[in-house]
Amino acid sequence: MSSAVQSYNMATVEAPRLSCWDGASEDSLARALSMAVTECMEVALIDGNQYSRLLFRPRANGCLRLALTTRSAYRHQVARVFVGALALRIDLSGDLRDRVHTAIQEAMMNSVLHGNLAIDSGLRDSLDGLETSHQTIERLLTSPQIARSMIRVEAIWNASMLYVLVRDSGAGFDRTDLPLPDEVRAAGHIARGRGLAILEAFCDRLALLHGGTTIKLGFRL
Repeated sequence: MSSAVQSYNMATVEAPRLSCWDGASEDSLARALSMAVTECMEVALIDGNQYSRLLFRPRANGCLRLALTTRSAYRHQVARVFVGALALRIDLSGDLRDRVHTAIQEAMMNSVLHGNLAIDSGLRDSLDGLETSHQTIERLLTSPQIARSMIRVEAIWNASMLYVLVRDSGAGFDRTDLPLPDEVRAAGHIARGRGLAILEAFCDRLALLHGGTTIKLGFRL
């Protein structure tokens, strides 16, 4: 591990180092998540009320936080860029990096589609349903209030574990209300319930918090 990564992982409490992302592209997001940054906010979220809600308390462990709009989370490859920024800060092997990327991507899409946009996963069980789902998403994203609803991604790590929390602004859900895998297959569903199964396969630990609005992914380092 490089000296820069080692120094970044030192358990020293410091104030968040903030940056802003213009929401325009993956390249501008990568620049906004440079090594000097611990917390990044999309410009569209910065107003009097949102700004105060986005500030976090300093942490002793390593951390990287990103707050962005639903529109940007849907339009851009945010998970790929976020994991690339993490790889500058901690040592991610090839396999671990792929698992972290897949899990964050799936968690973010779940938060966008089923959290903030409240899209029924059953729509994606057929080609007609996929088209309907796409049209519904595009229609919802024309609403400024919905398009600007917030997604938060927070990575926290120490010497042995990396945790990534993905939090949406939706109504949440109770995991016990979800159908069992056998029930999903028997009903002929393809998409429903797939997200959590993928997360369980790629993560070492998985938890749903805050009434299902937050997915906590854990990876051994």
